[in-house]
Amino acid sequence: MAVLGRATFEIQLYKGGRWAIFEVVPTEETARHKAADLLAMKTTEGVRIIKESRFGSDSRRESEIFCQMKATEKGDDFSITPVDAAPLCEKVTDYYQTAARTTMARLFTKYLEKQELTPFELLHSHKNLKRMLNLDSMVPSAVDKIAQLHARVSNGDARKRRDVIYAAVDSIAKRAREVDSKELPELKGSTLDELLRRIDARYTDAEERNYLAHVAFVRQSINWTGWLGKMSELLPMAQSQKDERARAMVDEMLSDIFVAKTVIKDVIGVSKHLGDAVMRILDLMEGKCKPTKFAVEELVALLNELFAANLLPRSKKVLLDRLERDLSSAVRLTNSEDIAPDKVFFDTVLDRVITDHGMIGGSAVAIGLTERWARLNNIGGPTGRKRAMEGVRDKLMSGKRKFIYLLAMYDPNGTPDMKALIESQVRDLGGQLNTIQKIAPEARTEKTRLQEVAGMQRLVLDSTLPDRLRDPVAAKFDELVSDYIISQGVIQRLDDERLVFRERATRVVTFCASGVLTVGRATTIARDNVVSYLRRKDFISEFTADIPDPGDKEKAIKEFYGLLAKTGFDVRG
Repeated sequence: MAVLGRATFEIQLYKGGRWAIFEVVPTEETARHKAADLLAMKTTEGVRIIKESRFGSDSRRESEIFCQMKATEKGDDFSITPVDAAPLCEKVTDYYQTAARTTMARLFTKYLEKQELTPFELLHSHKNLKRMLNLDSMVPSAVDKIAQLHARVSNGDARKRRDVIYAAVDSIAKRAREVDSKELPELKGSTLDELLRRIDARYTDAEERNYLAHVAFVRQSINWTGWLGKMSELLPMAQSQKDERARAMVDEMLSDIFVAKTVIKDVIGVSKHLGDAVMRILDLMEGKCKPTKFAVEELVALLNELFAANLLPRSKKVLLDRLERDLSSAVRLTNSEDIAPDKVFFDTVLDRVITDHGMIGGSAVAIGLTERWARLNNIGGPTGRKRAMEGVRDKLMSGKRKFIYLLAMYDPNGTPDMKALIESQVRDLGGQLNTIQKIAPEARTEKTRLQEVAGMQRLVLDSTLPDRLRDPVAAKFDELVSDYIISQGVIQRLDDERLVFRERATRVVTFCASGVLTVGRATTIARDNVVSYLRRKDFISEFTADIPDPGDKEKAIKEFYGLLAKTGFDVRG
C-alpha cells in the first residue's frame, strides 16, 4: 500500500495488445532504470511508467511520465556457438585480453555479427553491454559452457567456476556503468595519440589510464557503421599513430573484427575454394595479397602494408587460428568431387607453410595440417593422429623441415602417448642426421651448410622439448659443427697469414657473426680465436697499420667492434 503524501511508480509492460503491471517501485529513478532494462530485452513491445500520488485516504492522482514502444526482435537466433577451449581467466583484467575476447567473439558470433559490435566495444560500453546481458539465456548459456570447459581443464568444480565467471561479469558491468557518465577526451576531430596524451595528463594510475582510453576510443567506434566501416577508420590509424599503445588499441579491435566469419571474404574478395582462401590469407599476412572480384582494394592495400611491417600481431594471431580451423574442417580444399585434387592442393599448402626458415603459424597451423591429412586419408582417433603426423612428416623433403614440423607439433601439456611419440621421432631423426651434408644436402656453400645446422640447433633450443631430450639433441648438432670446423680447418683458412692483419681479423669475426656457429664447443673454438687477436699487445696499431689517415683508423676500429658485438661473444677478461 502506498504511503499517504508519497508517490509510487508503476512499471507497465505492453503485451498481447494491452498494458499490464510489471512492478511497483518507490522512486522515479528506480522505475526509469527498470524501464531501460526491460526495453533492452528483445521480446519487449513497450514500457510505460505511471506515477501515482496519494493526498488522502480517498484522493489520488495518476500520470504517465514515460512511455516507449518498440518493434520486437522476434525470430533472431542469438544462441551461442560452441567452442572447445577457452583461456582460464584468473583476474578480471584477463577478460579484456585478446585471447578472452577472441573466445567471446566466437561464442557470441550470431549476436555480434547482427549488431556489428566487437567484444572490445561491448566490454567498454555500458549501454551495449547491458543490452546484451539482458538477453534471455545467451550469457548464462555461455557462462555454463565456459565453466564446464574450465572445470575439465583444471579438474575443478564447474559450479564454483561459474560463480567466479559471474563475479567477473558483474565487476566488468559495474565498471562500465560507473564510467558511463565520466567526461573523457573525445576522439572525434582528434587522434588516438592526442587522446592518450590528454588522458595521461589527467590520470596517474597506468591501468586506469589504459581503461579510460579504451572507453573513450569505443565511444567513437560504436558510431562507425559495419565491419568494413570500422576497418576503414581503424587501418589508417594503425599507419599514422606514433604511440605504441594507440597502435595496440587499433590492433585489438581489428583482431575482434577478424573473428567474424565473412569479414575476410568481404575484404579480400571472392576465392575459388577453401584452399585458395587459405593461400590468400597467407599472402595477406605476408603483405602480398592481390584483391579479386568484390574486394575492397583500398583496405587490402592498407592491410598488406601493415602486415608486412608487422604492425598487427594480434590480428595475425587471430588469422592463424582461423587457418587452423579451416584446415581442420570438413570443408573440401577444392571444388572437385574427387579427393585427388585436394591431396595435390594439400601439398601446395604444406610447401607454403613449412619452409627452411620455420613454420608459419607454429603449432596452430601444424595441427590444422595434421587434421587435414587425416581427413584426406579417412583416418581418425589417436591412432589416426599418429599416422597423420607420420604422413605429414614423410612428405617433407629435408631433415630440417621434418624437425620444424615435429617441434611445432610438440605440446608439453599434451597426452603422454603423443608426447612420447614425438620425442621418439625427434630422437630418431637427430640420430639419422649425423653429417652436415645430410642436414643441408642442397646447400651450395660451406657457410650455408653451417648456417643450416646452427639454425636447426636454435630451433631445438627454443622448443618446448623437455631438457632430457632437448640438450642431447642440441649437443649433437654442436658436435657436428665443431668437428667440421676443426677437421676442415675453417678458422685457419680464414686466418690466412698472406693477408694483412686487419683483413684476417675481419674475416674471422665476420664468419662468427654470420650465424654459422652452434651453441657450445663450436662457439668456444671461434671465440678463443677472436680473443687471441684482441689480446695481442699492439692489436690497435697492427689492425690500422696500413691506414694512413687518423680519421679512417678510428672509423675502421669502430666498424670492427660493431661487427664483434654481432657475434655475441663475451671477450672480457
